[in-house]
Amino acid sequence: MVEVEVTCPTCSAKFKVPDTVEVATCPYCGTTFHVHTKETGEHFFFPPMKKDAGGVLLKFLSRQYGAPADITGAKITKKELHWVPVYFFYLHGRSRRWGSVEEVQFMGIPAGSPFESLLQGYPFPIRGKVFFSEDIVKKGRYYEPEVSREEAEELARVALINALKGEGSQEDKDISEEELELEVRYLGLVHYPLWELRYEYGGNEYWGYVDGTDGRVISAEYPLESEARKKATALAMGVVGAGAVLGVIASAIFGTPWGILGGIVPGIAGAWGIGSKGAVKKRIVSGVMKGRSGNLYFQPI
Repeated sequence: MVEVEVTCPTCSAKFKVPDTVEVATCPYCGTTFHVHTKETGEHFFFPPMKKDAGGVLLKFLSRQYGAPADITGAKITKKELHWVPVYFFYLHGRSRRWGSVEEVQFMGIPAGSPFESLLQGYPFPIRGKVFFSEDIVKKGRYYEPEVSREEAEELARVALINALKGEGSQEDKDISEEELELEVRYLGLVHYPLWELRYEYGGNEYWGYVDGTDGRVISAEYPLESEARKKATALAMGVVGAGAVLGVIASAIFGTPWGILGGIVPGIAGAWGIGSKGAVKKRIVSGVMKGRSGNLYFQPI
């Protein structure tokens, strides 16, 4: 594979891409442009993956704690592709007073559809988007933005300010909005592919949502086997019992009944955490990490 050097028309950064590529995304500022004409746009989409979303979901669920061994054979009852509008921004801010307080972020703000809350803070990829094509409207359910670009830009600006103030507070530095230098650069509207799925197992129906670009399971539910629930219940009861025993010992040593309470309360808290995750008939899981992953992803602020 031969690579050629291109120059970003926005920030003038130089980077290499395969000579077969016609559209590139700058890894430094996020601008997408035609390699030969340097033309930029404001409306993009991500091509859907070729993998079967139903198979991806069931394979992911089969690796989860307490999932039935034969869940990969579950029947997919619904598989629908949704095109969700998302505004993309490049954010850069710093304090003129404190040189160590600086933030550089990419951010995606969902702009409508029933899945707006599901994708809030989602680490959208920055690379791989292409200029919008009307053909995608026919390949799934398409949503127009319900939030204006100006409203989304203000949300991004507020998020950047809060991030800078939060960074300052971690360093015990008081940050005022007046001392901040802010850059909120609009990178375009992207229609993002999202698979909505339903599957049937054991006579019950469950749901799942899969990222249409790479198959990440955003959120899904699955049935928990009875044996796993029994183990979780037994473990929870054991934690409560251990807390009670430690409480009795503490009361005997210090000569006060408060020791029993001090042992039981943490035991109940621990048991609740175990029971809420393991002693239930179904669980909700996600394969998405929302932490920082470098500049390959738009990060929540």
